[in-house]
Amino acid sequence: MNMISITKAAKVGLAAFSLAANVSIPAHATSDTLTVVVTDEPKSLDPCDTDLSGNSRILRNNITETLVNLSPIDGTVTPSLATDWRQVDDLTWEFKLREKVTFHDGKPFDANAVAAALKRAQDPALACEVGLATLKGVKLSPEVVNPTTIIIRTDVIEPILPNKMAALDIGSPDMPNDAKTRAPIGTGPFKLLKWLPGQSVALQAYDGYWSDKPSIKNATVIWRAESAVRAAMVETGEAQIAYEIAPQDGTSDHDHAFPNAETSLLRIDQDVAPLNDRRVREALNLAIDRDGLIGTIFHENAEKAMQVVTPSVFGYNPDIPAWTYDPEKAKSLLEAARADGVPVDKEIVIYGRIGIYPNSSESLEAIQAMLADAGFNARLEMLETSPWLKKLLKPWAKDRQPSILQTQIDNTEGDAVFTLPNRFTSDGNTSSIVDPKLDTIISDASKATGDERKRLFQEAFKYIAVDAVNIVPLFHMVTIARVASDVNYTPDVQAGNEIKLKSVSYR
Repeated sequence: MNMISITKAAKVGLAAFSLAANVSIPAHATSDTLTVVVTDEPKSLDPCDTDLSGNSRILRNNITETLVNLSPIDGTVTPSLATDWRQVDDLTWEFKLREKVTFHDGKPFDANAVAAALKRAQDPALACEVGLATLKGVKLSPEVVNPTTIIIRTDVIEPILPNKMAALDIGSPDMPNDAKTRAPIGTGPFKLLKWLPGQSVALQAYDGYWSDKPSIKNATVIWRAESAVRAAMVETGEAQIAYEIAPQDGTSDHDHAFPNAETSLLRIDQDVAPLNDRRVREALNLAIDRDGLIGTIFHENAEKAMQVVTPSVFGYNPDIPAWTYDPEKAKSLLEAARADGVPVDKEIVIYGRIGIYPNSSESLEAIQAMLADAGFNARLEMLETSPWLKKLLKPWAKDRQPSILQTQIDNTEGDAVFTLPNRFTSDGNTSSIVDPKLDTIISDASKATGDERKRLFQEAFKYIAVDAVNIVPLFHMVTIARVASDVNYTPDVQAGNEIKLKSVSYR
């Protein structure tokens, strides 16, 4: 398949979906209700599953809260349900807890609730996302000192344990311990009113909230896959905030573009031929015209990625070169692999996720054409969230077809440890690489501090992108939110994971 100019093709193909640049945003119906439209339905509303952004944006700091928060400005640790913390020794941390806080069911928040949440998150039978990702590789043993003091002991040195506690949402200990829940009970400014599967999640302000009460009393979160539909819902007054607006739709004064801490990429399943040959993986990267995708399918302010974290993350390696577009070299690498008996003509499936970001399908259609032009036999399959998650998460079928997976990795926590272990160690829940050398680098970096920690993480990122070529990095992303003219709300870098309803008000 011959490639035409991606800039021209994208502009022509996307123009049909564009909204008018000057839209009229009508007034809201009532001053105490708000409707937010997102891309897809949450997979779970269990407090231990907030490592998935679709779950987190409804739960985090709305229904449930964590011991600490991370500043969206500089990633520093700030108090939430914990007011103070200190490191007692290499393996021991002490947290002082906020007093006079209650769960939505009226039960008191205390050290026993924190201990229960920690044990629940690490229960292998529950397979909590936070346990499989953020808390992976460390065993946390809580000790209740008194209702407002908890000791957390680790089995390995964990120099940034407070940062990790920003990922542990605390639910009521009265929730089931032997199963996931669809009815979370937290301490946040909103309580769950109703989850109508396939339709909406309704939240109601919690009168007993310990801090400043939200201005909005009733909030509804709905989901629509199409960017143009989400944008139009704000235009017509059906919603007041819409996330993930595509560049061609986000042309009004009510559209706010901002970096969202996400890095888009294609994960390579390098265990399956022909992707088990490094030359084939290198050819994948050389075949993609990233410059042609910027400003057409991706936002004009998106930046080409060299690795899977943004420059603000501790451990980012500034010395990894971005891939150049060289389809002729890609063809020669495939020919060399073919000559050595590698089955380069075997069909490779590109698994995409509908609505993972604006123009997600269009981006893969363009990439599929680029790969075909370089000599790959690539087929595109777009999936809804649930079947896509089955491709993302282990276990995978042994007889699976060779594939690359469209995904995004976000890091709002500010340290590379929140990205690397689950995604790039041999036993990582989403890792498609098995490499003892890389395992050692990541393990050593996770225990280190200061300059040595940074050096080792930078080495890991280089190993993944340059030595192993386990990924096809695409872009550090920019996203757009449309906000009604009578709504006070400014999205920040955490907006992809947190809606932060408490910060929203009407003018």
